[in-house]
This record gives sequence, structure tokens and C-alpha cells, in this order.
Amino acid sequence: MASTSKVDSSVDDEAEEEEFERFDDFTLASSWERFISEIEAICRQWLADGSKNLLEKGAIQLDSSKNLYKAKSELKYFMKSYCMEYYFEIKKSGEFTVWDCTLHDLQLCFGVKEFLVIAPQSASGVVLDAPEASKLLSAVAIALSNCSSLWPAFVPVHDPSRDAFIGIQNMGTIFTRRFEADRICSQVPVKLMHLEGLYELFVSKFAYSTLDFSMHVFKVRFTMKLTYKTLPYDDDDDTRGEDVENTEPTDFPGGESGNRTQWDDDCPWSEWYSAEDLVKGFGLVVIWSEKKVEGSFEMAEIENSSPHEAEKWILFPNISDSWKGNRIGFASQLLLLIDAFKMSFEAQFMEDFVSVENPGSDNLKSSMVIPSPTIIDRVLKDLFHEGVQLPDFAKGQHRSSRSIKGAPLESLFAQFCLHSLWFGNCNIRAIAVLWIEFVREIRWYWEESQPLPKMPVNGSIDLSTCLINQKLQMLAICIEKMRELNEEFQDCIGSNDPSPADIKEDGQAVDGSNNLRIPDENFDRNCDR
Repeated sequence: MASTSKVDSSVDDEAEEEEFERFDDFTLASSWERFISEIEAICRQWLADGSKNLLEKGAIQLDSSKNLYKAKSELKYFMKSYCMEYYFEIKKSGEFTVWDCTLHDLQLCFGVKEFLVIAPQSASGVVLDAPEASKLLSAVAIALSNCSSLWPAFVPVHDPSRDAFIGIQNMGTIFTRRFEADRICSQVPVKLMHLEGLYELFVSKFAYSTLDFSMHVFKVRFTMKLTYKTLPYDDDDDTRGEDVENTEPTDFPGGESGNRTQWDDDCPWSEWYSAEDLVKGFGLVVIWSEKKVEGSFEMAEIENSSPHEAEKWILFPNISDSWKGNRIGFASQLLLLIDAFKMSFEAQFMEDFVSVENPGSDNLKSSMVIPSPTIIDRVLKDLFHEGVQLPDFAKGQHRSSRSIKGAPLESLFAQFCLHSLWFGNCNIRAIAVLWIEFVREIRWYWEESQPLPKMPVNGSIDLSTCLINQKLQMLAICIEKMRELNEEFQDCIGSNDPSPADIKEDGQAVDGSNNLRIPDENFDRNCDR
């Protein structure tokens, strides 16, 4: 019994010693060490979660046009509060990313994809004290080294308008990479306005810059982007203030006239509505990627190179922001239609947006009202009003409609689209109601064999139009064929019925033959034509 108790006591002592070995006594640690340990715990958690789990835990996307997400955590050191943010990208297969303005400033400056930023929670959001910035950077660097992470870390410094950062990155070896970024907002030296001066500034930042760097050869790789913009076009030019009656057209070389025309004169809606032009100009971005130079003279030659020698061209329109304050124009309604189109993917059927049992997603706001039944009836009467002459595409009218594979002007579906722009302020619920009533009306025309208004019934289906217009045209042709068969069938029946004078009381005709004749092969052939 005594030996057994000794064995048990020895086992308990070993277990207690193991517990004490795993225990970190923070009572003996300084506040600086506890701060590093807290940073390390957060970084380990982010590393373990990965990008997909971080999205599920509430990581936010910086902008809908950017493939950059952010996860953040709050820290405290002494009496100050800090916010540490982890920026990361989501890898998408088959997607080619180009260097554009959607990247973060640190991504543009240093080419990093994922990084940490630690900043104080203050009005400025920057560290104005240099020792404090160095201490923060050192704490994050030690924590990342303990995690065996290669994430670069940055601290915003100086004035917020400068977007200045200092950073550090553990390279996994004895070497450490340091970052420093700053922006000159005014009074830029002339030398730094050229690639030659930027090259010399970059080379002078090396550790052995005390030597004459002009005597050494440096191979520098860089990426260059140049942006060209056209002069902004504005509808409110000085021509608006001139008297229209006193202005005369100016003749230009080549016989062209200087009369001011609207940009959408050749568009299908030109007779229905004159749209404001949101495109105020165009920009061209030319990109040289992975260029390697060995001297400032080569940089000067590249700066004078032609844009035709660039590897990539990106052409983009400059969109006016005037629609944000007053959405009453045609192009502004198109933006609302795009929003409704994106929201339509949140339901499986159009009926879900108007059903009481399935009200759809929470994004359906109370402002998305449905117009009254009288307005719906008035719109349907206008849609299915007969007597409209369709344009003849063979004559080359409205070529823009065919180039974008749209519905022909004044056609049934084209008029439906125009009504949907203004029906209920173009919200998804109103469009769903209009579409349901539109389909119900089309079904009535089919069941009653009535000709479909505003749709051609002759010729073949125009494959240059949109798919819905092709289906409506096919339905209109089928209805017309069905009407012809019904008329021929009625004609056949009417021609084979004997007159009342030829019928006796016993049901026999005058010539002795039976009144009810069995149709022959010619009758079937006539009815099936």
C-alpha cells in the first residue's frame, strides 16, 4: 500500500510539472510583452482561418470593384487603442488582373497582395510620433516572426494627406525588408517629374548609397502606366447660351455641317426620348509591364517612347456624376434597371417578388411600391394597342438595334422595356408585376387565336434580334398560321353543307344521297395545308 501511494504521488507531481511547463506566467511579463503576445494571438488566428473562413466571420470588401478584403481587430497598449487590419485577396481562377486604380495604395507602391496595417484609433488615424511608430512596427515584426509569417506590416505616419507609410517584412532568412512610402502633393521637383529622376531617387535609397552610385550598375525592374484623357465634353457648352435663331451652321471641309446634334439621334429611342449623355470623355491607359533597365539614360528613352509600343491598352469612358443627385433622366433610369436586374437573382421565380408568402429578400424596401391596377391596365392597353407600323430592317433603319441584338423599334418587347423603365420607378417588384401581367395577356392572345399586336407575321424569324423578341415573333407566326387553318376549316365545312331547300323531312337530299357526307382525301389535304 505504501509503495502504491508513492507511485501515485510521483505521477501527480510529474503531471503538475507538465502543467506548469505549459503555463505562461504573464504576471512577470511587461506590458510590452503582453502587447506582442496579443498581436501574435490575432495573427495566428487569421493564419489558421484562411481567406474563406475570414469571409464567413465578417471580413468586409473594400469596394465592389476591388478584389480586396479586410479583417480587423482592436488592441490596447497602455492608455491608447489601436486597430490592426489584415488585407487579403481572393484567388479567382481564370481571372486576369491588370494594374489599375482599383488597387490599394500599398499594392501600387510595393506590389504586395496581403499585408497588415496597424494604426491608432484617433481622428487622424496616423502615428505622428516617430518613436511610437518604430515601436509599433517592432511589436508587429516580433509577433509575425513568432508566427513564422511572411506578411509585410505597415504603420501610417506623418500627415494624413501624404498617405505616408513605413513597413517591415520578415523574409524568412537573416534579411529583413523595409518599406517607406510618401507622397508629394505640391511643389514637386522637376527632376522627379521624369523617369530618370525617379530612377536615381530609387537607387540612392540602397544601404550602400554613400558610394558614388553613378559608378555602379543597377538592374531595376519596373512597371509603367501612362493615362491619356480627352477634353471633357459637356452639354452645357457656350453654344447653349447663344441665340438659336441667330446662329448659322458652319461649313467644315468635306461638306460637313456644324449643326449641333444629340448623341443619341441614331438610337432606337431617339423618337421616344432624348437621353442625357453621361459619357463626358474617354481615357486611354497604356501599360508597360516588367521592364528592366540598367541606367538612367534608358529610363529617359522609355519615357519618350510611343504609346503604340505599350503591351496593354485599356480604353474607358469618363462617366459624369451628375445623375447621383437627380435621377430623372433616361440614362439614370437605365442604372436603376441594372440594379433591378442584379436583385432579380435573389429569387427563383418572378412571382416571389410579389407573393405575400414569399416576399423575397430583405433588400426589398418599402419604397419599392407597386403601381395601382388602373395604371397597370393603362400600360397594358398601350402595349397591346394595334395599328403601329413596324420598321423595315431591310431598308437599313436603326442599325444600332441590330448591332446590339436588341428588339426592333416599336415592337412589342421594345415597348415593354421602355415602360418598365418608368413603371414604379423601375424597381424589381413593379417590373415583376408588369411581366406577370404581360405574360398573362400573351397567353390570352394564344388561347383565343387573336393576332399579336406590334409583331410581324410574315417572313422568317429575325435572328439578329434578342431571344425574347424571336420567341414573340415565332408565337405571332404560329397564331397567324392557326387562324388560317381555322378559316380554311370553316370554309371547307361551309362548302360541303347542302342548302335547306335540298333537304327533305327524312333527312335525304333531292338526288337521294345522304346529307352527312364522309370527307374524302382532298378535304383532309385542304385542311392540313
